[in-house]
Amino acid sequence: MSVFPIYGLWASVILSLALSVFGLVKSKVWALTAGAILFLPFVYYFSGYPAARTTLVLPLLHFGAVSALYKKNRTMAWLLFSPVMAFMALVFGIVFVNVLRS
Repeated sequence: MSVFPIYGLWASVILSLALSVFGLVKSKVWALTAGAILFLPFVYYFSGYPAARTTLVLPLLHFGAVSALYKKNRTMAWLLFSPVMAFMALVFGIVFVNVLRS
């Protein structure tokens, strides 16, 4: 199996996180929307794992943050986006710990 799809998946996750945080900090709806769209393959990848089926809610929270930012409610946008950031931090932590172990 080629590793290029995995690199593409991780690149989209990092770009999604960067665009989303930029969109929230600068109140740019287009950046947060692009980050939400780039986040979809990552969630689709994790939805196949039975213990992580609840990850299907994360895109709804991400798009909810887009809606809140569109309505000029930055606090609600950050609150809706925080579980997405927490899940990304959890996955990054698991990956880095496993990479350091090997």
